[in-house]
Amino acid sequence: MKALTRKIIRFAITIILVVIAVIAIFRAWVFYTESPWTRDAKFTADVVAIAPDVSGLISEVRVHDNQLVKKDQVLFVIDQPRYQEALDEAEADVAYYQAQVDEKRREAIRRNQLGVSAMSREAIDQANNDYQTTEHQLAKAIASRDTAKLDLERTVVKAPADGWVTNLNVYRGEFITRGSTSVALVQQNTFYVLAYMEETKLEGVRPGYRVEITPLGSNRVLRGTVDSIAAGVTNSSSTVDSKGMATIDSNLEWVRLAQRVPVRIRLDEQPGNLYPSGTTATVVVTGAQDRQPEQMSPMMKLMHRLREFG
Repeated sequence: MKALTRKIIRFAITIILVVIAVIAIFRAWVFYTESPWTRDAKFTADVVAIAPDVSGLISEVRVHDNQLVKKDQVLFVIDQPRYQEALDEAEADVAYYQAQVDEKRREAIRRNQLGVSAMSREAIDQANNDYQTTEHQLAKAIASRDTAKLDLERTVVKAPADGWVTNLNVYRGEFITRGSTSVALVQQNTFYVLAYMEETKLEGVRPGYRVEITPLGSNRVLRGTVDSIAAGVTNSSSTVDSKGMATIDSNLEWVRLAQRVPVRIRLDEQPGNLYPSGTTATVVVTGAQDRQPEQMSPMMKLMHRLREFG
């Protein structure tokens, strides 16, 4: 009798453990598939593509790749002697036309004072026209001089903001053309996270909700706030043919992949370049307030650990 009782107890305990395991697995599966979290998130920052406004030979490079620079710090210098010569020539033209204007003004004033009693109306009008034409030439020369001065200033390429120089592709002695991107500047204190949430999980995501961010390969948990949700994404199922007609891709009704939507997350603290722009992170939307470890359910703690190691 006692042996039978022990067997019944062991059987009951086994059944209870199996039921608990099934419930735990089911809840984990529901959390994994329905909770607002994603492993597809990227650290992002504002990046300025720096391109020179003038062409010429690079005479100096004053920074190195991945260097932290300050706003208005000189990055590199382009062929200043050539643009200095152009400015000197433009200033000489201004001086020449200024002298011409002074001469034509005196001539026009003298003829207007003498009047038609001393010379013909045609000669007076010609003097006035010459004076006006020379004034226009002076204005054009001044504009050319100002452009030459601006070009000389633009030979010194400076950092538009504080940040890190990256992908530096300029070297002393090479020729660079106007408008060609030569270096990227990752602006300091502009880092944020873009989390690509599945459309099935957007019900649990709202601007202002708190977020936990775990960088890939790190146990450190950063915190942030949902800033905004993208208003739209590209419709990859529809294109336009040469006649302007919509072309719709065929879709299997029983295969429906959830569309991912970018969610912008504002970080509470800027990590600098500790996690470079483009690196991956796991994002968990915790709700309206931060969730403390003691406030998590055992299942939430388990899933949190699984994401850290997974």
